[in-house]
Amino acid sequence: MSRVITLTSGVPLQLLVAEDSEDDFELLLRNLRAGNYIVTAERVHSQKQLDAELDRPWDLVISDWLMPGFSGRAVLETVRARSLDLPVIVSSGTPGEEAAVQALHLGALDFLSKDRPRRLVPAVQRALREAEGRRARVRIERELKLSEERYRTGFAVTPEPLLTYDLAQRRIIDANDAAQRMYKRTLEELRELPFLSLSAPVQSDGRPAAEYAADNLARAMTGERVTIPWLMLVEGEIIPTEISMIQLPTQAGNLARVQIVDLRERMKMEAMRRRSADLELQNRRIQEANRLKSEFLANMSHELRTPLNAIIGFAELLHDGQVDAASPQHKEFLGDILTSGRHLLQLVNDVLDLAKVEAGKLEFRPEPIDIRKSLVEVAAILRTTAAGKRIRLEIEVDPALAEDKRGIVLDPSRFKQVAYNYLSNALKFTANGGRVIARIGPEGDSNLRFEVEDNGIGISANDVGRLFSEFQQLDAGAAKRHQGTGLGLALTRRIVEAQGGSVGVNSAVGTGSTFHAILPRRTRAMVTPLVPRTTTRDGAQTVLVVEDDARDQAQLVTTLSGAGFSVELATTGAEALARWRERRFDALTIDLLLPDMSGLDLLAALAGEDRRPTIPIIVVTVVPDANVVAGFPVHDVLHKPVNRDSLLASLQRAGVSGTLVEGS
Repeated sequence: MSRVITLTSGVPLQLLVAEDSEDDFELLLRNLRAGNYIVTAERVHSQKQLDAELDRPWDLVISDWLMPGFSGRAVLETVRARSLDLPVIVSSGTPGEEAAVQALHLGALDFLSKDRPRRLVPAVQRALREAEGRRARVRIERELKLSEERYRTGFAVTPEPLLTYDLAQRRIIDANDAAQRMYKRTLEELRELPFLSLSAPVQSDGRPAAEYAADNLARAMTGERVTIPWLMLVEGEIIPTEISMIQLPTQAGNLARVQIVDLRERMKMEAMRRRSADLELQNRRIQEANRLKSEFLANMSHELRTPLNAIIGFAELLHDGQVDAASPQHKEFLGDILTSGRHLLQLVNDVLDLAKVEAGKLEFRPEPIDIRKSLVEVAAILRTTAAGKRIRLEIEVDPALAEDKRGIVLDPSRFKQVAYNYLSNALKFTANGGRVIARIGPEGDSNLRFEVEDNGIGISANDVGRLFSEFQQLDAGAAKRHQGTGLGLALTRRIVEAQGGSVGVNSAVGTGSTFHAILPRRTRAMVTPLVPRTTTRDGAQTVLVVEDDARDQAQLVTTLSGAGFSVELATTGAEALARWRERRFDALTIDLLLPDMSGLDLLAALAGEDRRPTIPIIVVTVVPDANVVAGFPVHDVLHKPVNRDSLLASLQRAGVSGTLVEGS
């Protein structure tokens, strides 16, 4: 039987009352009404009625303790048996301590005496409040459980290795399946192992792992997101990785999520991409070289045929007796034969000299020279050419060179060859009545700068890059107007670079050109490679050069030897590893393209060696990129062809110098 009491305002209450007395039920409702409750109530007084009504939603149950054939104990036991989240208050007309203890033990929130009706409303308020609080806790716990389940699912199935790391205690708290597979350890094993035992002892920046980790963990504890290269150690194998740490918003604030990216596949793909790009570049260069050589042969055949035709033609006339030996014409024809022969010899010498440079057999015999005198001698040879075009040929030598007490030490014939090529080229492309200036001055403390400036036709920016290449002339039109094989500037570049120098040009169409060559003031007597396998200097620091290309071998060995280093050469990765294990080196240069393995494989193998882990490694590559060698202990990346100053400066930054040790 339901009784609904409606008030103008109040708190709705769905109430189930277990009571055998109608009068007590009415009194209960009046008390609740007085407490400002709007009550929808149902009274039951048997187990059957209770079972039926408990299927409906109720806010509260109030039960008498003693009823005929029924009891408050039965009500409490039924609510508990059905696992209902339903608060129960017991009200008794014959209260006793034992009954109250039993009721509270069975789950009653309160035990009231019917003769104290004023306690009813506060008890109901407390029961409803506690019930709501309990339900809120249950909801929160349920949501937390669902959130934890979602987190665990996401954490576990993430394809990248993840760790939960205690920043304060420096230990692994959790690891997902991917991390366990990467480390080849179970979660229990990872929790027992210090993180540093899973890391290479020396990291990519050359510092011990403990020091490197301490610095970055301190940053992570400030809340900063830290991303660093890290070398893992798994069953003796060094694995290059990138790890990211971010502090988790926990109450203690000492947990971090660590995400690990295995870089091996990425590095393999990058190496394949670079290898493909290098092969494509080499293929284009080969095709271009074939095209240029074909053009060169066509041009060379013309250049060689011209003096040969003159020699043969004039010789036939003399041989057949068609010219009187006593006539002036006879002597003139002999002069033409001599001139054509000398021209032919010059062409052949240019080709042979270039071949010698490429084969590493061009000899240099430096000696103290008067630089002005040498330049004047070259200019004197060309005076007739200059006079024929009314070109003013001037020479300027900086007095500072004359004040150098140690003097200039160069191969005079090779310097004259460079000067002749530059000056003759300037005279060839300068119009009648023009001007050519040859200058020599200091370039830093140890070099000199030789320049030839003209006000000739100039060179477009698109053509400048082709000037010093073998077998190239700028266009067919120019080749037809001006004789030559296109070897002069290429040979000049090779001669200068073989002595550790460099060449270049500044030019613009219509305004002229300035060609320059930077040469050391003092060069050593040498035959540019055949490259020795070792160059030893007592007491000097030793560099291991890992390079298979003959030209790059020559450049690196010559540069390092000239700077005072002892040098050993390895042409394969296997040979480099063998030499590394045999003796101590102070530095290494490594090409990334080796015949038996990639430079990255060699770097990984070297990183796995326990010996001398902090020795600086300089990578020499066609395509320089720092991210290429991320995760490896590389000091520097240099671009081929390696600039002498860049290489020596890089070694100096690493604390490696070619200066001989005192007492050596």
